[in-house]
Amino acid sequence: MRATPLLPRPDPQERLRAEAADWVVRIVADPALEHDPAFRRWLGGGKDRARAFADARLAWQIAGEVGGTVMAGTQPIRPAGQRPSGTGRGWFRPLATGLALGACAMAALWLDLARPDLRLRLLADHVARPGPAQDLALPDGSRTLLDGGSALDYAEDGATRRVTLRSGAAFFDVQRDGRPFSVRLGGNEVRVHGTRFEVRDCGGCMLVTLEEGRVEILDPQGQSLAMLEPGQQARIPAQPGVRPLVQRVDVPDALSWREGRFTFYDASLREVAGVLQRHGAGAILFASETLARRPITGSISLADPRGELEALAEAVGFRILPMPGGSLLM
Repeated sequence: MRATPLLPRPDPQERLRAEAADWVVRIVADPALEHDPAFRRWLGGGKDRARAFADARLAWQIAGEVGGTVMAGTQPIRPAGQRPSGTGRGWFRPLATGLALGACAMAALWLDLARPDLRLRLLADHVARPGPAQDLALPDGSRTLLDGGSALDYAEDGATRRVTLRSGAAFFDVQRDGRPFSVRLGGNEVRVHGTRFEVRDCGGCMLVTLEEGRVEILDPQGQSLAMLEPGQQARIPAQPGVRPLVQRVDVPDALSWREGRFTFYDASLREVAGVLQRHGAGAILFASETLARRPITGSISLADPRGELEALAEAVGFRILPMPGGSLLM
């Protein structure tokens, strides 16, 4: 009788670590997902999940600092005078391989943070490279201007047209065809029939600016949060139960990123840094949550994101610590 080879059993801990790493990557791309019911259910599934997620988030934060150091340690070390050989010291090869795999894992984590557009290219339908905004024609005839470093998915059927903004900002000029058009960011949704408007990930919140027509903003349960008129802007916090802030704005200023500038009023430094990061300033981390939340007002050129970051440091009063692929703000 011929024996059937047994397949190795899947490692539950390995699967748990993979799930945790996937959530970390998705939350970095869209911070609002930290309040998403699906993530909260996953995280509440046991202490092992909470610990795995905390470990994955910590690994993400330190990968940029230690990746280069670990990679430097992968070079073979031989006693003086010993020539390379295919025999002897058999223990060294698995050790070097393990170090190299660890270094590659660290490098991959840091690459995801420094160049998230590369990760998004595997996940999203449409991705704009860091830099200038890119014009995009959607299959229904609508057009969108996708900001640098931004990404979205598009789906449609006979009844609806649906966009999911995965990261960044996009301006939509919606073609009327009788079907509703919606844009989702995190758990919230903007629903329209034909109009011109912007949706932006503002770092833990959703920003909607209406240039023409009307839009309705819905929460994850489908309840109406606000109805916007032309010239209005709504800032919707990621925290459930918090009402959006709706105000009238100067639309050309609010949408100046379409012409290569970003104008902001009482925006958090994290939000402004996110825009500079998407336009090529490299990964930007904060050593202090207080600094990240600091409100600032101004206008910056998106043509020189690194120079604008340095100008902000001088004006606001923080230091920039260079790191592999990006910067740490202190």
